[in-house]
Amino acid sequence: MVAPMLGRKLQNWLDSHGLGAIALAVLVIAFALSALIFGIGYLVTR
Repeated sequence: MVAPMLGRKLQNWLDSHGLGAIALAVLVIAFALSALIFGIGYLVTR
């Protein structure tokens, strides 16, 4: 029951925001994940 509600919220967010905002969100998430992976790798190999 949670998944359809989340799907509707995601669809509403995608409809209300432009392509630029969506692209920016994807870039920010990719940058955050890469920084997190790099940071963990640095701490593990230190």
